[in-house]
Amino acid sequence: MQDGFLEAMGQRLGKIRKDSGLKQVPFAEALEVSQSAYNSYERGNREMPAKLLRLLHVKFNVNPAWMLTGEGSPYNRDKVDLYHHVTGAVDAFIARENCQVQPEKRLKLIRFLIDYAEQHGEFTEEIAEKYLRSAI
Repeated sequence: MQDGFLEAMGQRLGKIRKDSGLKQVPFAEALEVSQSAYNSYERGNREMPAKLLRLLHVKFNVNPAWMLTGEGSPYNRDKVDLYHHVTGAVDAFIARENCQVQPEKRLKLIRFLIDYAEQHGEFTEEIAEKYLRSAI
């Protein structure tokens, strides 16, 4: 049973690497492991340490539960959902206020609001409105 578990985790790890578009050496470097250690993980010959799971989560937005079980989505949807929420709020404000905003400034506004939401753990339309009124 253990061998099948490690092999399945290795296959999932390989999927994440391929999705990232990286070859084994740069992917191993991103995960702070040697290429030979990484190769052992991907082949299912070696158990992945918790640090590796944490780095997959932090650097590649991988869902640790999926990495362990194969169930659910491989990637955390939180950041994608936050991006869509913030983008929608910014675009709605611009349309509602009939503002002319350069694309570069729009991106800066979106980035600021995403950073704010990640630092404070929340994002609301009211927060966006308050910031956008002062920034535009």
